[in-house]
Amino acid sequence: MEQYFDDVDDRPRDAAFAVESALADLQCADIDLNRYAARRAGQIADAVALARRNPEVYVLECGPDAADEAERALIFDISLRLKRSEDDVRAELSVVQTAMRQLPNLWHHARDGFVSMHLVSRAVWALRRLRAPVNATPEQRDAARAAAHRIDEETSEWAFTCSPANFLRRLRRLADRLDQEPREVRHARAVADRRVGFEHLDDGVSWIGALVPTPEAVEIQQRVTASATQVKKNDPNEARTLAQIRADLFSDWLRGVGADRASKTKIFVTVPVQLLDGAAADGIADLPVPEAEIVGQGPIDPLTAKQLFLDTGVFRRVVVDPIRSVVVDMDRRSRRATPAQRDWLVLQHGTCAVDGCTRLALDTDIDHEVPWAQGGKTDLAGLRPLCPRHHRLRHRPRAVFRSRPDGSVEVTTPTGFRSSAAPPESRIGVSLVADLADADPVAPPF
Repeated sequence: MEQYFDDVDDRPRDAAFAVESALADLQCADIDLNRYAARRAGQIADAVALARRNPEVYVLECGPDAADEAERALIFDISLRLKRSEDDVRAELSVVQTAMRQLPNLWHHARDGFVSMHLVSRAVWALRRLRAPVNATPEQRDAARAAAHRIDEETSEWAFTCSPANFLRRLRRLADRLDQEPREVRHARAVADRRVGFEHLDDGVSWIGALVPTPEAVEIQQRVTASATQVKKNDPNEARTLAQIRADLFSDWLRGVGADRASKTKIFVTVPVQLLDGAAADGIADLPVPEAEIVGQGPIDPLTAKQLFLDTGVFRRVVVDPIRSVVVDMDRRSRRATPAQRDWLVLQHGTCAVDGCTRLALDTDIDHEVPWAQGGKTDLAGLRPLCPRHHRLRHRPRAVFRSRPDGSVEVTTPTGFRSSAAPPESRIGVSLVADLADADPVAPPF
């Protein structure tokens, strides 16, 4: 009996030891992750430095800008290997190069795993805010160097004593104290960077965000809230929540709904005729019904697709052989693709044809697989949409761009890496293509 109670008394102590051991392992794993992330970033910088010293690996003719071209080609190579966007790789490269050069102590702690690359990147952004202007005086350059040294010292200490939130709060306050520019000047510069961002999510919804001056944002917030409250108040049968009404008003105002004119846009929407009131095309009734989709963005539900065609009066029929997907080529004597050819390539690809690129085909260049100067023809079999960045890479460095039968483009880099395509999507059937166009732009009513 006495032994039994001893065992019971030992259980909390054993459990505490087990929990402490698990938490210690978690800390070690976090340090390892930080160390590996810093090591990867450093390897990217090392590879770029190596490519710049040996541009002939990527560039055919080594001119004055050969090192820059080699760096761009290498970043593309890395993005293919790691399946990351080129912008993401380039941003990580910029952070690690700046940290190595101007934040040596903080970078040392990052390599040891005691600070994350996220916090290093935020310190680099604070540093860039305080950098000297292009035509800086010697005093301004000295102040910028002193500010960088101060940030390096302070953040190196905070890495061991502060939580990430506290680290960022202290960093923001320190940057405010060290910034010698008046606040009104900084505000003017920030306003010059105003923009609108779009993030397309699943289930047919998207986020829209705008970086605007705070007074304007507050005015917009008050206007849309007051209008939504009024709508809710005036109609006792209104079933929407206040948040839903605000979102609907925001969308209506920006799209000019209810106004005489609205902004002119062009959106490609493919809708299989099988979805429209049960219609079916001859000979393909037994095939799976393809999904309706906004080209380049993804599928939409059938009800939304039907409503789009009820709301628009401009559409045309595009017939695709469901077995062979045969399209009639238009062999022309002109180098430039026709609008009809461009529209078909947009429908066929949706995005840039290069593996992994998500740039919409609407914003791409039309590239000849066999260059026009070498006898290439302007027909659909020999054309593909390439975003401007990949179009330049296709013609200048040593990378080989090869079209597959499905129209996607395989890239073989000068280092021998070959990109892989995503599994093909089924797009057989007969579709109606809507060109959703509005009138000329007007100012929104807020």
